[in-house]
Amino acid sequence: MSADWYKSQLKNRNYLSPLGFKLELELFDGVDFFCQQANIPEITMPVTQVPTRYRSVPIVPGGGVTFGDFSVQFIIDEDLVNYNSIQKWIRRNGNDGGDSTIVPGEPEYSDGRLLITTSNYQIKKAIVFKGLFPISITSVPFDATVTDQEYFTANVVFKYHNYMITDVNFNEL
Repeated sequence: MSADWYKSQLKNRNYLSPLGFKLELELFDGVDFFCQQANIPEITMPVTQVPTRYRSVPIVPGGGVTFGDFSVQFIIDEDLVNYNSIQKWIRRNGNDGGDSTIVPGEPEYSDGRLLITTSNYQIKKAIVFKGLFPISITSVPFDATVTDQEYFTANVVFKYHNYMITDVNFNEL
């Protein structure tokens, strides 16, 4: 074993906290999404199995990558501003036919950032999404039989063109 094995050890022994994040959407400046949960989407690539005499050997075929969905859960504000803004965005992109005076145009995309913070709540990294758009938002189930005060949350699922992990100055790592 090499005598300088310690140089490859982690320098930062602080762990990533599941509580330290904030969501920003470029299209909705000033709308706070009271984000409760969010994810860094999965990324996968196809693999080709090449049969050999003894076993199949996986190789990288170079067929591109597939990105998973970006899911966000947020608390709905009392005026329904954040919920309604996502709902209207889906209606516009999906051409719901509700307003006959609106002529369908180009799809509406937004850039977004999932800001990852340190244990001191300082921004450390950002997940930058390009070409973000919502594809679904959950319902809001009113229930008069609930005994404890619970605040409504909604889940929204986004598709996007690409994402990258950046530093605090939004330079790709």
